[in-house]
Amino acid sequence: MTDPGNRETGFYWICIGGQEPEVAQWQAEWDQWLVTGQELPLSDVYAEDVVVLSDMLSPPVVNARVD
Repeated sequence: MTDPGNRETGFYWICIGGQEPEVAQWQAEWDQWLVTGQELPLSDVYAEDVVVLSDMLSPPVVNARVD
């Protein structure tokens, strides 16, 4: 897994305080997590409890439809 200081901006599976895993976006520029479905970044209090469960997720491959 990537060292948190070197983590790239992207989407990751995370767990916050032992809750169900969820996808969140790491913003390296601002050093904060954006949790899917929430308007504001994760507060510093909750960010301390984040466990990163995966490497950065790859974007899905979408095949262009040819007619």
